[in-house]
Amino acid sequence: MRKHNFKTPEGTRDLLFEECTTRREIESKLMGLFKEEGFHEVITPFVEFGDVFGYPQERMYKMNDSKGRLLVIRPDSTPPIVRLAQTRLKDEPRPLKLCYNQTIYRANPKESGRDDEIVQCGIEIIGTIDDSLKQYVQELAEKTLKLVVDREYVFEIEQKERKYYDGLTFNGYVDGFGKPILTGGEYKIGDTAGIGLIVNVSALTKLALEPQKPDSGLIRIALTKGRLEKESLKLFAKMGWDVLAFADKGRKLIFPVADQNVEIIVAKSPDVITFVEHGFCDIGITGKDMLDEYADDDGKVQHFEMLDLGFGKCRFSLIAMKGVDFYKGHRVKRVASKYTNVARRFFEKNGTQVDIYKIEGSVELSPLLGFADGIVDIVETGATLKANGLEIVEDISDISARVIVNPVKLKMKKAQIEGILESIEKSIEGGI
Repeated sequence: MRKHNFKTPEGTRDLLFEECTTRREIESKLMGLFKEEGFHEVITPFVEFGDVFGYPQERMYKMNDSKGRLLVIRPDSTPPIVRLAQTRLKDEPRPLKLCYNQTIYRANPKESGRDDEIVQCGIEIIGTIDDSLKQYVQELAEKTLKLVVDREYVFEIEQKERKYYDGLTFNGYVDGFGKPILTGGEYKIGDTAGIGLIVNVSALTKLALEPQKPDSGLIRIALTKGRLEKESLKLFAKMGWDVLAFADKGRKLIFPVADQNVEIIVAKSPDVITFVEHGFCDIGITGKDMLDEYADDDGKVQHFEMLDLGFGKCRFSLIAMKGVDFYKGHRVKRVASKYTNVARRFFEKNGTQVDIYKIEGSVELSPLLGFADGIVDIVETGATLKANGLEIVEDISDISARVIVNPVKLKMKKAQIEGILESIEKSIEGGI
C-alpha cells in the first residue's frame, strides 16, 4: 500500500475556519477599495522565468519546464505585472491602473520563523509618474491602512533606494508585526516606470485573530548572557537605573527596572536577535559576531543596529597552524568554524574556494587534529592560539557589543526608545 506524506512544506500552512473567513474579508475590502478607485484586476502566472525577477537564486523556489528551462515560483508581484504591461498591455493608454490579489513564495532561512508563502493585495500605476500621482498613491496607502488595520499604525514616507524602488518610498507599520505591513513607492524596471503599494494580507490575517494587548508603554530589553550581561548592567547602573534585582536573580528570567517602565530579559545571543527581530523585545544588546552570523545570505538584517557600546571587543580572524601558508597550493582547503555564514561570505568575497565545516565546541582542535587547514573564529588576546601553536593568517572584522532595535518598535515607541538610546550614548561617552 502506498504511503502518503501528509506534512506541509516549511514556510507554508493550512488555514482553517475563522482564518479563512478573516482573510477573505480583508481581501474583499482591499480589492473593493482598489476597484472603486478605478483599478483593473490582473492575475499573473504562478511560475515565471527566473530572469523576470532580480532576486538571488537562493531566495526563489525553482523548477524546470518541459524544455528544461529554469522556472521559479513567483517571489514578487510587481515584476510580472511590469512584464504584462510591456507585452499584452503595451498598446493600452498610460497610465495603466492595475490591482492584484495573489500569493508569492520566497525561500527564507530555515527556522527563521518567516512565512515563505505570503498573500498580497496591491496596486500598480504604470506610466509617467508625476507629483499628483505620487500624492494620490500616498493618500491611497493611508486610506488602505485605515480600512484594514484595527490597531495603532504608523505611516512613513521617505526618499530611499531599496530593491527596485528608486525614489519615493513609504511603509506602514502596525504594532504586533515586526516588519512593514504595507510597502510601496516609485520604481523603474527596465524601461518601465511605475508606482505601487503592497499589503501583506497574511500578516494582517494573523494580527486580526490575535488578542490585542493594551499598550502600557513598557520597553523590553534583551541582554546576552555572560560577560555582555555584566557589562550592560554596569552601563545601566551608570545611567541611574536601579538594577539591584539582578544581584540575586536565581532562576527568574524577566526583571523589572524600578521607576523606568522597563523590563530586562537575559538570553543567549541568538535568542536576543530572534526576540528583537520578531518584535517581542524592543531593544537588544548582543555581540557583532552573532549579528554578522545571523544576517541574511546577502548580509542584510531584520533589525536596526543603533550603537557600538565599545565593550566586548575582539575580532573575527582566519587562523592556521603557525608557519603554514594557508593559501599556498591549489588544493581546496578545509575550514572549520562555529560562524559558518561569516566564513562563507569572507571566502566568497576574496575568491577562495574552500569546504566549510561547522564545529560547535573547541574549534582550535580542528587544525591540531588535521581535520581542517584553517579556522574562522573570534580572537580576543590570542593566548589560546599561541598555547596551541596557531597564528592569525588575517583579520576579517572587528567585533564589539552592539545595541539593536526592532524597526517597527522604533516607529511605534519612538520617544521612549530614543530616550533610552540617548541615555546609553551619554553614558558611553562618559566612559563605562
